[in-house]
Amino acid sequence: MRRSHPLFSLTSISLTLILLAGLALVMWRGGNLIFNPGQVSAKQLSGVSLAGFASHAEFESECALCHAPFSTTQARLCQDCHTQIGNEISRQEGVHARIDQVDQCFRCHSEHQGRQFDPGAAARMKFDHTRADFSLVKHQVDYAVIPLDCTGCHEDAPGFTAPPENCIVCHAGHNQPFMLQHITDFGENCLGCHDGIDSMSAFVHDSSTFPLNGQHVNLSCADCHADYRLGSGKQAESLSFTTEIFRNTSVECAACHSEPEIHMGMFPSDCLECHDQEGWSPAFLDGKPFKHDQQARFSLNRHVKDYQGDPVVCQDCHTGDFETSFEVQGCIDCHTAGDDPAAGAGTDFMAGHLEQFGAGCLDCHDGVDRLSNFDHAQVFPLEGVHASIDCEACHQKQVFSGTPSECVNCHAEPEIHVGSFGLQCQYCHTVKAWTPANLRFHNFPLDHGDGGEVACATCHLDSYAAYTCYGCHEHQPESILDEHREDGIDLRKLEACTDCHPDGREE
Repeated sequence: MRRSHPLFSLTSISLTLILLAGLALVMWRGGNLIFNPGQVSAKQLSGVSLAGFASHAEFESECALCHAPFSTTQARLCQDCHTQIGNEISRQEGVHARIDQVDQCFRCHSEHQGRQFDPGAAARMKFDHTRADFSLVKHQVDYAVIPLDCTGCHEDAPGFTAPPENCIVCHAGHNQPFMLQHITDFGENCLGCHDGIDSMSAFVHDSSTFPLNGQHVNLSCADCHADYRLGSGKQAESLSFTTEIFRNTSVECAACHSEPEIHMGMFPSDCLECHDQEGWSPAFLDGKPFKHDQQARFSLNRHVKDYQGDPVVCQDCHTGDFETSFEVQGCIDCHTAGDDPAAGAGTDFMAGHLEQFGAGCLDCHDGVDRLSNFDHAQVFPLEGVHASIDCEACHQKQVFSGTPSECVNCHAEPEIHVGSFGLQCQYCHTVKAWTPANLRFHNFPLDHGDGGEVACATCHLDSYAAYTCYGCHEHQPESILDEHREDGIDLRKLEACTDCHPDGREE
């Protein structure tokens, strides 16, 4: 067996050591560039510097800034420079927090592809845009049918953000009036509602917990969702935010409708117990439409505030159950405590009022003071004797409305002309006095004889339908009978004196 020479072995070892030492020197002096697989990117963003470097090429010889396999991970070294990305990942915010295997940066951001290589652009080619909660299904081309690239929406800067003004500028260029109104209604945070496929466009409000009926049908979204305008600074971070900003809108009526002062604090806060979406009025009581001026026959138009200027509430008049607890004593107490006689208030005014009309307030008052400017002449002129009589003379038991105006309701027909002249007293009598009457039609002269105008009873003894001449002429019926027989006058007509003597004369 052949054995190597000891001197030869020493020489080989020496050469190996020399080579290794030289290699180590080269690696030390060249910053390990001997293993560099290629040049790194010189891509720069204007005005942007991270950890003092404007591009990867500036620290190409310092491999340890990106490679330290025995001390830490490469992802940690990347985040030492790209601190914004690191913060998003640690807070579980932003796009990077949604990427699987986010600690393997090289999967998306490769390097050593040359000075002109753009690691960001390469990553975007691999990026699944659905990770951003915004689909590109409807954003392949713009309104001019020109393909959209990433920078059409995103800033070419760290974070690659998509400012809402980019959305606004693009869409306003297509329909400016719509966008101006849309911004007014919902603010400028477009991603708060829009996911790229218009999920909200197919939303049917009836599928929500608050179907739109009645007066709500024609409202705009912003009328009810005004408190959730998306320009408040809160940014959409997930698809759930798109609906949550509206889903959290209160469905309580009081969220939009302030409680009317007239019943503040008196009724339950659930307006739907009395009102529905068809309209605020009429309200419903026990399931039936309720209007105070109709059901209660008393308007509240002049009872909004009391004499002290405080709101009049239901309990001021209804001390218990609203349907059965009303007492007119409440009217009396309130108006007595006031100090405005011209407005129907005050101790003296009420004392006189109660003495004259009694305590039946609702017999005359309906809440709108229909009698405050009442003109009796429009119903029945109070003239002559009527001008001085008391109201009670015609209005018995405080009944005013519906009181008949026919004379016979107050004046009994005189027995002497019952059935003769009818009940239209005004044809012969006036309101100045019952007598004398005005006889409009009387063919026989009333001034017959030498005594002037004779009284009716002279000729009409029992009824105005019958008359006699013997009440004036002093003669006996027998002599008159003989005289008329001699003249050949039919004695059957003897009692009808006026047939032959229409003017009272003998001829």
